[in-house]
Amino acid sequence: MRPRAGAMHSASASRASGVRSRQTQRPDAPRHRRRTTETLKSVIVWTLALALGVRFLRFCVRFVSAPLNAHRDRVEACAQEVGTWDVDKARARARELTRESEEMSTRTFTVLLNTYKREDLLRRAVRHYERCGDVEEIIVIWSEQREPPKAGEKGSEGFFSRRKRTRYETHAGTSIQNRFDPIDGLATRAVFNVDEDVRIPCRTLRSGFRKWQRNPDALVGYFPRNYAPAKYPNDGCNWKYVANELALWWSGKYSIVLTKAAFMDQKYLKLYKEHLPEGVREYIDKRKNCEDIAMQFLTSSITREAPVYAPASLMYYIRAKLGGMAVRGISSGTDHHIRRGDCITDFQTMFSTTKIPLVERHM
Repeated sequence: MRPRAGAMHSASASRASGVRSRQTQRPDAPRHRRRTTETLKSVIVWTLALALGVRFLRFCVRFVSAPLNAHRDRVEACAQEVGTWDVDKARARARELTRESEEMSTRTFTVLLNTYKREDLLRRAVRHYERCGDVEEIIVIWSEQREPPKAGEKGSEGFFSRRKRTRYETHAGTSIQNRFDPIDGLATRAVFNVDEDVRIPCRTLRSGFRKWQRNPDALVGYFPRNYAPAKYPNDGCNWKYVANELALWWSGKYSIVLTKAAFMDQKYLKLYKEHLPEGVREYIDKRKNCEDIAMQFLTSSITREAPVYAPASLMYYIRAKLGGMAVRGISSGTDHHIRRGDCITDFQTMFSTTKIPLVERHM
């Protein structure tokens, strides 16, 4: 049965209308895509231009600024009596210990994991660092006045690595300087000193270790800091501690890396015990602060060189900052940075120098 002529005409008209509709719509889709692509390109170009502009501005500021010398305004005003520390004797001992270190393996490193009454963080840190390559051994610095966990005992789950050799170094007291006590039986020249609340990504950790291999006499760390003259004239010869990330990034200068995450030659553990200036240990134990600054003073005095900064990704620092908000520690006090500035000021005298031995370097 043939369709009626009217129906055929209606179908033909409908198909023709659809064809015209598609023909009129087709050019619009590519045009929309082109506008989206052009907008995206503009955003990318302007973002890159802004980033390059900021970098260029930082370069100009560095270029026209005075040379790296925080003492340039204080050489005469801050001439003062100094202590009696014998830096030459410390350097001679460092040379002896370097010869011993050079006989040790540099293919891997030992993690010195500092902890105190934060068992959950300790377990998480052990699990994290056992996954990282180049780790020879994990040594937990145990300062709690009770027996440490023992492998295989009930309740010891998570305190020992299944992949890496793990042992606990116990201490009679709770000094924050226990982290720098010499350790018998080390198999590696490099030690990575780290707090239990810091988990450096394994790839970043390897990159930092490679930097240490190229700079074995330096402290190599992930958290840079600096010092600067105190803000007000009536502060006299006092120094301030510079920890503000924005200020550090803008100036691009640092002279300290924090030992809450830093590689060092194991010889510095012995030098810290044997050749720290008189009174420094007591000073640190009284204030429960600044052992990391003392270690930087010691290494910079011996080497006359700056530490080495090993950057992590921006996302790591953001996550670390957010994660640290809920963790109590000595750095959470309101006057923490003021006290550390006082440490720098006092160490200058105790390390027997009219000029601070810290050496600044551009990031």
